[in-house]
Amino acid sequence: MKFGFNNGPHLQDKDSTSKIMMRLSIALLPIILFSIYKNGILPYIEGYTDLFGALKPLFIILLAVLTSVLTEIIYFRFILKKKDNVKGEIKKSFAIFPGLFLALTLPINTPLWLVIIGAFVATFIGKLIFGGLGYNIFNPALVGSLFVVAAYGALIGSKGGYFNSMELDAVAGATPLSNLSNLNYLGTPSNLVDSFGGMSNFLLGFIPGSLGETSKLLIILGFIFLVITKVIKWIIPTTYVSVVFIMTLIIGLMNDMGIWYPAFHVLSGGLLFGAVFMATDPVTSPTTKGGQALFGLGLGLLTVLFRFLTPYPEGVLTSILTMNMLVFILDRLGAKGKVAKKNVFIPIIIMLILILGLSIYVGGNIKPSASPVDDRFKIVNVEEKDNATIYKVTQKGFKGLIEATITIENDKITSVDITSQHESYWSEIENNNYLDTLIKNQSKIDEVDAIGGATISSNALKSMISNVLKDYEVLK
Repeated sequence: MKFGFNNGPHLQDKDSTSKIMMRLSIALLPIILFSIYKNGILPYIEGYTDLFGALKPLFIILLAVLTSVLTEIIYFRFILKKKDNVKGEIKKSFAIFPGLFLALTLPINTPLWLVIIGAFVATFIGKLIFGGLGYNIFNPALVGSLFVVAAYGALIGSKGGYFNSMELDAVAGATPLSNLSNLNYLGTPSNLVDSFGGMSNFLLGFIPGSLGETSKLLIILGFIFLVITKVIKWIIPTTYVSVVFIMTLIIGLMNDMGIWYPAFHVLSGGLLFGAVFMATDPVTSPTTKGGQALFGLGLGLLTVLFRFLTPYPEGVLTSILTMNMLVFILDRLGAKGKVAKKNVFIPIIIMLILILGLSIYVGGNIKPSASPVDDRFKIVNVEEKDNATIYKVTQKGFKGLIEATITIENDKITSVDITSQHESYWSEIENNNYLDTLIKNQSKIDEVDAIGGATISSNALKSMISNVLKDYEVLK
């Protein structure tokens, strides 16, 4: 038997890869512009940073993109020896995207030299080493992001982490998900949502987070645009987010928390950005509908597992990279499901049972701390002298540790002597006689307002006095 082949006409997809990437760029553009405004321009307008700080988000993005492009130029020219058509190869490879997506997953305080290293890792290790576009197993940007966070997370944290210069003064403590972890995964709208300005700030994007992840409204609009223009399928993002919502709803209801709790989880961290822009990467995600459904279910399950059962409160990055390894298997199951639906329904049912079981397990095993531990506070020494109890303590402030000697007499703090501090706005504390105010109102210290312009420093002093009083109650 002989087979004959001819030149068509054949059915072709009307949308070329270049058109798809253009639409993807259009969806990302508002997110990029917002990240530059929120992390650079707005702090500059409010007087919290200089011109370099205002432009740093743009520098991070441009530097990451440029590094990706240069890495691919070197790869094609000197490793593959394609000297004649390097420009064409770069264009077909869409070299800007590993660096661009990496930049949008990074904190604003990432050093520029580290951006270069991260973009190189994303492009060369995450993409080119597998053979280039279409052959990589893992999402390249997430490979670079994992390297940066795992290897240099402490360094970035010491420089301010995910907080832009304005948030460093306006928000005390941690990112929303780190704050949740510190509260043993349970809390109230007051200490989980209101402390960041309310749910509207979560939706609009005025909360701490990586460059591209904070404006959930723009991400949702981008999702709608990409689905309408058929750049991505709706199955993975909606399944992923729905699983996280349902699981955290069950966990919340088991612990007397309302609908705000799963909404908090969906609008916190990189869940929506990861679901829309990372999990839908056509190279590293399933192509069959059944495979996509299983992929989304697995992502949701793993994200909740990582958030609640590991020391890492985010979970999105590691979940996507883990599920990337299973794409081939999930597509096989999806393909078999086209022949016999039970081949894909059975795995889906098993996943749903696991999702329900894990939700009930987590919901039944997390308990609110009777007295949440403040890891920014440390007791150096306690001594009894005459009729007084004298504490020597430290509390993390804006620029470093605030050291103090606090004296308690007749069950009340009578003096607070600051022995060392490096706060930038300490003059505001002194000008407002803030320590005297805290001593006078120690019985209702939570009602004392922080000082505008020295929010973190004043909140640190409030926490210091509150922590000492709590320890004294146990001691006596």
